[in-house]
Amino acid sequence: MKAIVVISDLHIGSTLGLCPEDGLQVSDGGCYLPNKFQTTLWKFWKDFWGDFVPRQVAGAESVTLVVNGDPVEGLHHQQTGIITNNLNFQEEGAIRVLNTIPTIIKFDHKYLVRGTEAHSEPGNQSDERLAKGTGCEKNEIGEYSSWQIWLEVNGVLIQFAHHISGTQSFAYESTAPMRELVAGLVESAQWGSKIPQIFVRSHRHRFIPVSIPYKNGRIWCIITAAWQLKTGFAEKIDRMRNPSIGGLVLKIGNEGEIDVREKLYPLPEIAPIRI
Repeated sequence: MKAIVVISDLHIGSTLGLCPEDGLQVSDGGCYLPNKFQTTLWKFWKDFWGDFVPRQVAGAESVTLVVNGDPVEGLHHQQTGIITNNLNFQEEGAIRVLNTIPTIIKFDHKYLVRGTEAHSEPGNQSDERLAKGTGCEKNEIGEYSSWQIWLEVNGVLIQFAHHISGTQSFAYESTAPMRELVAGLVESAQWGSKIPQIFVRSHRHRFIPVSIPYKNGRIWCIITAAWQLKTGFAEKIDRMRNPSIGGLVLKIGNEGEIDVREKLYPLPEIAPIRI
């Protein structure tokens, strides 16, 4: 069995994204300390790497890490909810957070998928610096980050990409991943190429797995959870739905068996104001 740990949308640098317990450095020697919401988020992060992932990858022949986009918040849309508008400090925080993981889990391979340019500068320059700074493997043209990552694991083809369209209705959350599956089937049939058996997407901050029957089992499209709490932008889309917080482990057996294991953390209930 080989294991792939998938995380995405860390948005380090956001006041609603991941922030270490000892805070993040800001300009002129200052330090930002996490708010109470980020403290809860960090507890989830520590549990994910300290308990869930070790249990899931135990006995694996190899363990791979894929960061599927948006590791930092960046500077975008006149956003005010950021820790610092100095991207260097956001990136330093992200490198520090990501480089603490190998002290718990030893990775045989690491990859970073490019996310949204609004978060990582035009041309995804920030993603490239982060991928290099965290020891990700180069692609075939010598770059450390890629728009897509294609992995073949024990005969199973997996395609990773960050973007996928969203929806304003919970009732239609499965539409976009199903459309992604159909597009993959058509493209593969048109050119006679091997179809990925797993499509991994992110961006929406809502975990949802969709699968359809296939001659060798099932074809999956999985949208990953995130590590950022609900932003003002998300509040405009839906008032009741919260983002999915957590990560994913894909386990591929020696005969190509697929085991999808997600870990999602429920957010605390909102305490109503009693009058």
